[in-house]
Amino acid sequence: MAKVLAGEIGSLAELSPSVGEALRLEVRAPHQKLSVKLLGYRDPFSIMVSAPRTTAGGALIHEGTRMTARLMSGNYLCTFETRLLHVQARPYPHWHLEYPARIDCRRVRKETRTPINLSVRVEPEEAGLGAGDQSCSAICRDISLHGACLEASRILAQPNEQVFVTVRVSVAGMDHLLLLPACIRNVQQQETGPIPVISHGVEFVELEEDARLILAGFVYEQQLMSSGLIQPN
Repeated sequence: MAKVLAGEIGSLAELSPSVGEALRLEVRAPHQKLSVKLLGYRDPFSIMVSAPRTTAGGALIHEGTRMTARLMSGNYLCTFETRLLHVQARPYPHWHLEYPARIDCRRVRKETRTPINLSVRVEPEEAGLGAGDQSCSAICRDISLHGACLEASRILAQPNEQVFVTVRVSVAGMDHLLLLPACIRNVQQQETGPIPVISHGVEFVELEEDARLILAGFVYEQQLMSSGLIQPN
């Protein structure tokens, strides 16, 4: 089913997400963040998702527990309120969530670089055991779903070399630590004075679904802030 091309997407059926797409579930009480995969849905009965992996110290989630779900499908970031209807153990562990009457769906501009001022750590992909700490601090000057501009006092890596970018971001008031694999696409020295500033254009590569979803939420919030539609926390 093709996605709606014009107008506002207001239902999960209109969004038409694909099986296997990642959902982020945020439980208020007890406070937990869970990652699951979409297995299917039927309007107006339920959404079927994979059961989340159990983690040490994670509280048991009971049927009836309310939660906020976030889903990135194509260029759209979708948020809706739901609750756990049923836990099914056979033939494989999965959950049934309440089908939402309405969803909040926003289009995220993938190519648009949003200006920010964010501290990050960058580590070469080839850094191995016994090599010491080869990570370097840098400042992220702009970001999109595809990449970012990083500034540092030295060259982080050469074009086409792989690095890992570690960054802490806040989405909807919740902090997340992301490890983003990236490829250096260009390196330029800025004319800023006696202290060298090296600008690096990086492209994010092979992001995990969970990281991609959090990054989409962060980029979308930054776009709203830069447009004056919401105020910083």
